[in-house]
Amino acid sequence: MKRLPFAVMIPTLLVAIAALSMTLSEFFISIKKPVDFNTLYESELHAGMRVEGDVYALLDTFAAEETWTEDSETGSQTPRETSKYYYIIPIGEESYMGLQVAIADDAAYDAVLNATWDYLTDVTTDLLSEPVRFEGYIAEMDDDLYQYFVEWFQDTGYFGTTNAAVISGYAMPLMLQEFSPGLYPIFAIGVGLLLLNVLFVVLHLRYRKKQRAAAAAVPGAEGAVPAAQTGSDDPWDRPDTSSASSPSDEP
Repeated sequence: MKRLPFAVMIPTLLVAIAALSMTLSEFFISIKKPVDFNTLYESELHAGMRVEGDVYALLDTFAAEETWTEDSETGSQTPRETSKYYYIIPIGEESYMGLQVAIADDAAYDAVLNATWDYLTDVTTDLLSEPVRFEGYIAEMDDDLYQYFVEWFQDTGYFGTTNAAVISGYAMPLMLQEFSPGLYPIFAIGVGLLLLNVLFVVLHLRYRKKQRAAAAAVPGAEGAVPAAQTGSDDPWDRPDTSSASSPSDEP
């Protein structure tokens, strides 16, 4: 390859970087061996663990994520739509953490939530709902989300106190989170485009190496050997046929 195709390389490299930055950390978590979160103690829980297990009980939702589109020129916006709910799930011996649920799955988790409160308020003597199977990983809550998490316990008086320091001893700043939709296809696109750019560079370096070897084999040869002399069929190696101006002989 005589010249690097920067017009192709630059946009594909940018897409590759964007795709990998979105998926790389989740991908490495996804290839770990999953652990049943129901068997873990508080001291064993940390962000970056791949986990799975059945969700038997939920306390409540403490936050929701809404999405909408806003027109920057007119200031108008589309109706807000809820895309995710954040539930409170008991974990370990006496602690709680968050559980992120896509809106498409909320009905099954709501059934667990309602059954939990029927059990806590002595309406039933057992948890009667079917557990929901969860597969994903443990992520850190951002500061705003954790504030909502703690505020739920303060507002309900669940621990008999509004002291945030006491509550934080039970409310862990961690969250069960499903893997992003399209994780593997997006990761594969990023890797593929990155390898394409590596291939361009390798082919270019091989061409330059052959060029230097051919020049060294011809006594007194200087500069590059024309692509036509190498017998290459690579369209990138075709000689430049663009016209060039010459000095005029007119006075």
